Amino acid sequence: MRMWVRTEASTRIGLGHFMRCFAIAEEACHHEIEVVFLLNEAPNAAIARLQTIGAKWRWMETRIGSPEDIVAIKTVVPKGDVLLLDSYAFDADSYDRLSADYYLAVMDDLADVRQLKAHLIVNAAGSAVDLAYVDIAPEATLCLGPDYAQIRREFRRHYPAPRRPHIAVMFGGSDPKGLTATCAEALLESAPAMDIRLIVGPANANVDALRQLCAERAGLKLYLSPDNVAEVLTGAELVVTAAGGSVGEIAAMNLAALVMVVVDNQVAALTSSPFPVLDARDGWPADFALTIEALMGDADMRREIAARAHGLIDGKGCERIIKAIRSHG
Repeated sequence: MRMWVRTEASTRIGLGHFMRCFAIAEEACHHEIEVVFLLNEAPNAAIARLQTIGAKWRWMETRIGSPEDIVAIKTVVPKGDVLLLDSYAFDADSYDRLSADYYLAVMDDLADVRQLKAHLIVNAAGSAVDLAYVDIAPEATLCLGPDYAQIRREFRRHYPAPRRPHIAVMFGGSDPKGLTATCAEALLESAPAMDIRLIVGPANANVDALRQLCAERAGLKLYLSPDNVAEVLTGAELVVTAAGGSVGEIAAMNLAALVMVVVDNQVAALTSSPFPVLDARDGWPADFALTIEALMGDADMRREIAARAHGLIDGKGCERIIKAIRSHG
């Protein structure tokens, strides 16, 4: 079996789509499924990740989701192979044309494409079971809810605890709004006794400014594209993170988190996240400091939050997705 992955990774778009596909690809490679990514661009660190799992990649010249892109995919990908799509650029016509030639698996967040003609649909959000997938994709296998959270294998291992507790901060692979620095400054005020680890992805355009900030402020440490994010997170008293795939990873590690909704496509997290959530779409939340003080002042509450989230996400979502893909024969 061979699986092709058409997705995107850039400073503008971020790495969220790529990383959740990577988690599935990692599990596929573990089951000796050949994986090829189809990309227009990607940071070197993203390509290095593909190399570590034995996945291949191929550069595409066509704009993702465009009519020309559909033709290019059909030219490159043999009929009958598995094709995994993850981009908001694909529309109903794209899915219709590609599902005719491939076993089509689609990563979806909003259930807003009608009709969504695919063989398998993945949406790991807690609210996914309430969306209209039965109506818009009546023939698809549905992998919905936290049981299908895309958790990389590194988050399912155990690591030695650090000597000092810390708060970790991560706002995705690119953090286009520059919220890492804003969050770090706010934490220095509201939790001055804590070490703060800033985990920054390879597409972040503000690395130099963050390096300068860490040089000026004791207690801040920058982790740029760490090989093992889970190891950096180990021992965190709290993780401040953008809504997205990292929420499931933190839950799988049995850590407490404060989730920040930073873009509109994350708004479902306001009601479905297992962690407390603040809305940062229109600026830094005024109640951030009070929320941090409440969380850091109550270790029992943090443990309860972590346990509740961990109970929803066992880290085996990618296994279930690959099992569903393999079952089609």
